[in-house]
Amino acid sequence: MKALATKTKNVNMLEGSLFFNLLKFALPLVLTGILQRLYHAADIVVVGRYAGADALAAVGASGSLTTLILDLFTGLSIGVSVVLGRALGAKNKEDAQKTVHTAMLISVFGGILISVFGIVFAAPLLRMIEVPADIMAQAKLYMQIVFAGKVPVLIYTFGSAIVRAKGDTKRPLYIITISGIINVVLNLFFVIVCKMRAEGVAVATVISQIFTAVAILYVLISDEDETKLSFKKLRIHKTQLLEIMRIGLPAGIQSSIFSVSNVIVQANVNAFGSVVLAGNTASANIGGFYYIMFHSLQQSALAFVSQNIGAKNYDRIGKILKNSFALVGIFEVIICLVSFTLGENLLKIYIPDDAAALAVGIKRLYLVGCCYGFNGLMSVMIGVLRGMGYSVSTMVMNIIGSCAIRILWIFTAFEAVKKLEVLYLSYPISWISAFIGLIILYFFAKRKLDKNAESAPPVA
Repeated sequence: MKALATKTKNVNMLEGSLFFNLLKFALPLVLTGILQRLYHAADIVVVGRYAGADALAAVGASGSLTTLILDLFTGLSIGVSVVLGRALGAKNKEDAQKTVHTAMLISVFGGILISVFGIVFAAPLLRMIEVPADIMAQAKLYMQIVFAGKVPVLIYTFGSAIVRAKGDTKRPLYIITISGIINVVLNLFFVIVCKMRAEGVAVATVISQIFTAVAILYVLISDEDETKLSFKKLRIHKTQLLEIMRIGLPAGIQSSIFSVSNVIVQANVNAFGSVVLAGNTASANIGGFYYIMFHSLQQSALAFVSQNIGAKNYDRIGKILKNSFALVGIFEVIICLVSFTLGENLLKIYIPDDAAALAVGIKRLYLVGCCYGFNGLMSVMIGVLRGMGYSVSTMVMNIIGSCAIRILWIFTAFEAVKKLEVLYLSYPISWISAFIGLIILYFFAKRKLDKNAESAPPVA
């Protein structure tokens, strides 16, 4: 644990090469996201192989509900990154301290609220999504155990947001790496040795999450800088709370609404039958790793813009955008190479013996995967605009582009031909639409920022 608290060299967001500093900041985020997905896959593999299909179904039954409920508070952690980033950029230690202690108290209260809600309403929520009666008992127990651990989940989420806001993306990666190993070992122990079923995976998950919370708290308490945490100073500061909510709530709401369009796409995929569903699921899982790459660039752009806004380095905002776009291009080339050279072999990991499902997976991987660069452009714009403080308007633009346009495409173009390729086109069409709206908003925001900078009195 001592190594986690040692002084690390944070990425300098205010000076030096933007391209290499953005890359240095983003790569640990990419690795962290990939590890989290791999550990989740390990949960599924262990319970599916050693506890049976009904236990696997019980684990999967509450996944969408858990994500949906957590989205709102995950959005608030974005608000923490922006508000703290500005305070750090402005070298305002008092505001930074107020933000840190407000954020960590929000994480505790939010975690308690989510835990109580999930435990009490587990059964009604599962019935609402029509979970089969034969797995209801397991699904309910799994969901209640998982929700009991939401306090440590939010402590880590907000704590890592604080650490990343000052340019440190390595220690969250170390914590997730150790946590994932703990999770996998305990999965095997509880399910194979203790003969537990879905509840064994849930208990293993909660224990590994408790580790992440303890580790990130140790980091925050040990660091002797503007983000040092002291339990005696924990309190809600109204100004920081309102600013976190102003920026974070729209991000959380957007994530919740965004899932609606994905549900509609999934419903239409389901209508093609089990073979198409299997191929689509495998390809979508690989696409999740592509998403991680561009979401990491979004977080990087948000952190860099926030600090430079705080430091009043307005001339660097446009440069951050251009360099982030360059990284999108590099990542997209990597994605295309992986899709066309390794795509079929990767899909065979999921569907080794079904040629028809494999053909569907390849079709989706080529069409959607090789258009993921548009998702990257959109993601960078979201990060830049939120860093500039445009959270509500960014939410509106993204909902119109990514959700409304996608749904409109499905009910018009796809409905007219009922072809799977046309359904998959709803993804790049919506990403491009959202990007166009966001780039227009950016030019408006940048012009306003430049005018404010010109009218500001000179610094003495």
